Amino acid sequence: MLAGLLAACSTTAAPVGTATPVAAPFADRLRDSVSVDAIASDLGQLETIADGHDGIRAAGTAGYDASASFVAQTLRDLGYRVTLDSFTLPLFSEVGTSLLEIPGGPSFDPDRDFRAMLFSASGDVQARVVAVGFDRAAVPAEYVAHPQGQGCSGTELPASVRGAILLVQPGPCFRRAQAQAAQGAGAAAIVIAYPQWEPGFVLRPTLLTPDGITIPVVGATRSVGLALDDAAMAGTMVHLAMTTSTVQRTAANVIADSPGGDSNEVVMLGGHLDSVIDGPGINDNGSGTMTLLEIARRLAAVGPPAVTVRFAFWTGEEIGLYGSQHYLQGLDAVDRGAIEAYLNFDMLGSPNGERLVYADAGAAAGSEQVTTLFEAAFRSAGLTSETIDLSGSSDHYPFEQAGIPTGGLFSGANEIKSSIEAQRFGGEPDAYLDACYHRPCDRVDNVDRTLLEQMARVVAYVTGLLASGAARIHG
Repeated sequence: MLAGLLAACSTTAAPVGTATPVAAPFADRLRDSVSVDAIASDLGQLETIADGHDGIRAAGTAGYDASASFVAQTLRDLGYRVTLDSFTLPLFSEVGTSLLEIPGGPSFDPDRDFRAMLFSASGDVQARVVAVGFDRAAVPAEYVAHPQGQGCSGTELPASVRGAILLVQPGPCFRRAQAQAAQGAGAAAIVIAYPQWEPGFVLRPTLLTPDGITIPVVGATRSVGLALDDAAMAGTMVHLAMTTSTVQRTAANVIADSPGGDSNEVVMLGGHLDSVIDGPGINDNGSGTMTLLEIARRLAAVGPPAVTVRFAFWTGEEIGLYGSQHYLQGLDAVDRGAIEAYLNFDMLGSPNGERLVYADAGAAAGSEQVTTLFEAAFRSAGLTSETIDLSGSSDHYPFEQAGIPTGGLFSGANEIKSSIEAQRFGGEPDAYLDACYHRPCDRVDNVDRTLLEQMARVVAYVTGLLASGAARIHG
């Protein structure tokens, strides 16, 4: 799941739908054949690949290439028509040890307290700090869903920002917008302090592209923000230094069409295969992609579908939806028109997770039908679900923008579970849905197998409905 693309993802619950389940033997057989043990075995393969490649499977790295080869060969062996959709994308890295020194203040660890955001520029800055709209009493849970910081435009920044290190909190905009506003106002660097981030839980939001970014852009914990705010009030000179690198690398989406099925009608399922640069990416998003691999395996065994079922294993999602955007840009109007619906699966086994169904406010016509199918499938299994608006935070977004009906499932990332949600889904209230999100601990033992099995069986059932023609989406 892409971190930091949007200001927030709304987790406001909507009532579960009331549509009745569709009687469909093909869908029943596909659902009942799915094996969580097989998914877990495939997850183990991804973990082994990551362990052999510096602990990551990020787009543009050898770890990703090995992951793509594993998926592609498995699908070829099953009889799928596999295409490797290759293109170039930027690979970011933070080189050496970064530094944040506040004279007379606390010491901070670049691995636990602050990090360069994806596509940040390098820099070595000694400057005063200017805090804009910094709320020392900000409530972490409120910031997860509704970022309230300033600095989204240059009009919010005073002239004193020039030459300074700008301190803000996440605003209701892209992090790139805050970086560009700071840069345009002449800031030497920008630190965005997240009220909900504690030491050891520092993510790396993306600035979407390295183009035009010329200053260091740093994501930091609440405690770093408080210390920098103290420095701003005291007029203390702060030293911030980091070296980053962005190089162009080749990576490939893995696209596979089912054997059999009307090629003029396509039901498409996808999820991102790449990990972040800071961890192996087993729940995010091995859980989604290996669920798709298992469904592809069982679909090949159950029998030919009535329509083409296309599976997509995307690259470059974690840095800005690069793979899915590239794919959509390569389709002509006829090819786009053949896609009846696109279903996205990005994190399905969060350890403190929930059963969440996509219901984006900006989704194309027909998407509400996909939502209803998923809700009905959960209900028929005796399971509760809630809807969620993920907007542009995963690979369904380019399809949504292209006017293609979309839907999907999500089990949660760095959202904090409320007491009401804990009563509804179980688990621990006031805790992250996945405390290992985008971290090295996102390994096989981080995945909730029970939740993963529930989600996978619903994915398989809805896939079976659409693949057999028992349900149709009308945009």
